[in-house]
Amino acid sequence: MDNSDCFFRLISNQVRFGCGYRTVNGKRQYFAWHGYPNRNDDFITTSEISKKEYDQINTEYPEEIVADRKTAERFRSKHVDGHPVLLEGWNRLL
Repeated sequence: MDNSDCFFRLISNQVRFGCGYRTVNGKRQYFAWHGYPNRNDDFITTSEISKKEYDQINTEYPEEIVADRKTAERFRSKHVDGHPVLLEGWNRLL
């Protein structure tokens, strides 16, 4: 992976979700992630999304926000659930 072509965006630190992209084998791969907090740890699911979804997220969430659990769950159900999982685990991000 070329680290110079990698972008990670934290939308909300309060409930922890965001999006980003990276280059894998010369192709840009877009992802969304969501974390379930448990004290100081998070169980994070990162899923592959389309460029269209990535652009939609950046339009819908134009900057870092302080979100509540309901907003985070809406994000998870729309952009993480039902998508191919790239990485899942405690405190594990791409």
